[in-house]
Amino acid sequence: MKILSICGSPRRGNSETILLELQKLFKERGIENEVVLLREKKIERCHGCVENCNPAGVCCQHDDVEEILDKMVASDGIIYISPNYFQMPTGLLKDFMDRSSVAFASGRAKNLENKKSAVICVGTDEIKEIDVCVDNIANLYCQYFGKVVVKKSFRTHSELKGNYNDIFENDLNPDIRASLGSIVEALLK
Repeated sequence: MKILSICGSPRRGNSETILLELQKLFKERGIENEVVLLREKKIERCHGCVENCNPAGVCCQHDDVEEILDKMVASDGIIYISPNYFQMPTGLLKDFMDRSSVAFASGRAKNLENKKSAVICVGTDEIKEIDVCVDNIANLYCQYFGKVVVKKSFRTHSELKGNYNDIFENDLNPDIRASLGSIVEALLK
């Protein structure tokens, strides 16, 4: 089994720390897990050039989106994680989401229909506000690619001051490790 994790954070921080902890949990179960940090990839904005991607199913831009889409197709499940920016995912993740529309034009979206996915968002707002970000990713994007089996929000501090383990130490999420274990179990069912 292979799980792909896609991180939309523009910097190293809580989102990446959560994915690295999930990666450990997958490894303990013998599950392959690749973490894709979008900030390390070249992802152009969608130009809306429907004359290219709609008839041919090919994007005119040559960047890392196709590679990530191929990894999505090859995976058994996908985790999407993003900081909460005004109840929305980061622009980096949104650019990737927009660009993945070529998967519909090319027919690859059919290869993603039965994938399980988990959506996680982190932020300093109240959980109910972070949940809006989760729902925006899950209900407005993931529903086109598969079924969302887990949606989870975590509160955090925005300034980590070099403490990348803050999400596990800040007492804002006392059940975080149990929640991450539940995410792993839901993806493996």
